[in-house]
Amino acid sequence: MNRGFWQTTFVYSVGYLGLRAISFLLLPLYTNLLTPKEAGIVFIIYTLLAFFNTIYSKGMDSALLKFFHNNNPTTVISTSIIFSLLYSIPLSLLLFIINYFFLFDTIKSTFDNINIITYLLIIVLICDMLSSRLMHVIRLLERPFYYLTVSCVNVLSSISLNIYFIKYLNFGLYGAILALVFTVILQLFLLMPILIMHTKISYFNYRLLKKMLAFSSPFLPASIFFILIELSDRWMLGWLSSLENVGLYSVGYKIGAIVLLLVRAFNLNWQPFYLKHTNNHRQFESIGTKSIISMIYITTLLSILWPLILKIQINNYYLIGEQFWDGGVIIPIISISYIFYGIFILQMPSIYLKNKQHWVPYFWGIGFLFNFVGNCIFIPKYGFLGASLATLLSYFVMALLLIYKNKSWLPIQYRTQPIFTITCMSVLAYSLSQIYSNTL
Repeated sequence: MNRGFWQTTFVYSVGYLGLRAISFLLLPLYTNLLTPKEAGIVFIIYTLLAFFNTIYSKGMDSALLKFFHNNNPTTVISTSIIFSLLYSIPLSLLLFIINYFFLFDTIKSTFDNINIITYLLIIVLICDMLSSRLMHVIRLLERPFYYLTVSCVNVLSSISLNIYFIKYLNFGLYGAILALVFTVILQLFLLMPILIMHTKISYFNYRLLKKMLAFSSPFLPASIFFILIELSDRWMLGWLSSLENVGLYSVGYKIGAIVLLLVRAFNLNWQPFYLKHTNNHRQFESIGTKSIISMIYITTLLSILWPLILKIQINNYYLIGEQFWDGGVIIPIISISYIFYGIFILQMPSIYLKNKQHWVPYFWGIGFLFNFVGNCIFIPKYGFLGASLATLLSYFVMALLLIYKNKSWLPIQYRTQPIFTITCMSVLAYSLSQIYSNTL
């Protein structure tokens, strides 16, 4: 069973990492053809989209996972998709109405026609919401190679369109937005067979919808807190520091967040696994131990090699533009932060299996509180380095809280000896690398 788990996880991981690594793969383009201020604005646009993606989802992805195995699959999928489409209509209208007063205030001075941009980004939000739901369906139907195919096409189209619009047509920031719009439309088109085959209006079930909404309701505020933890540091840096620092911070953050990508890729198979194999606690412990060791190992490599990674040259262009190199100092801190996030994810089976979903907003809310206070204290003193420390603090506290609660809910014990050994070896390797670099 363990071998099958890791094989399926590998396939999903390749697809997910490709899908989510687009922003990383675009760093050479953004950091060589855009100024730090322009890049900072692009990253802020992505933070807005990430935040409103959560609002559009409304926790229904979690509900889909919860109810899929215990109900007619077509009924669950149809109810989820139809509700989301109906829900997105008034939400989209509301976003367009308020855009002049709030949504895009930070970038109005850069863009001439904010209405067109608002239309385009709303299209992105609706397509992203549907695509996300359908990608979850693919996971539940256990079709990893379909998932992989969609992910690969998404990556290739995103990179190609960004190069075309930004480099060859010289559209700058507008080019980044147009590339995003065409990419999400293409992705949804590739997922249309799943939508057509598994969504039937006649299968919409109002009683099931009430149960799904009741289950998903705690996940909406939890998701909002998650996005705020992930993205508020950019906003607070722009407020307490400068857009240039947002650009520097975002570049370092994205490289450090490779660990986050791995955690999320792992979670694609982890969630369906523990929902299907509810009593395999020993499997949970074995998988968790191997996952923690893997995260520590990858974090160590990133922490040691990041100066070399930033300076890789491709066709006379650095992988990361030279003016962004200062942001690399936060990579080790961000990577360690996501080890604790990974531990939090490994402890999540109790939330679903013991029906503790009402606790989720408290975990994320406390994490956001520590993140916000940490940013307020650390950014004025340490700049973007302080923002990374606030991120580390928030995920450490969240992991600690869930481990504490799981002592009574669902204890998951990991093998401490190999984890301790790899941690000591990692600290030693990092220390030696710093001594060596300081002697050069």
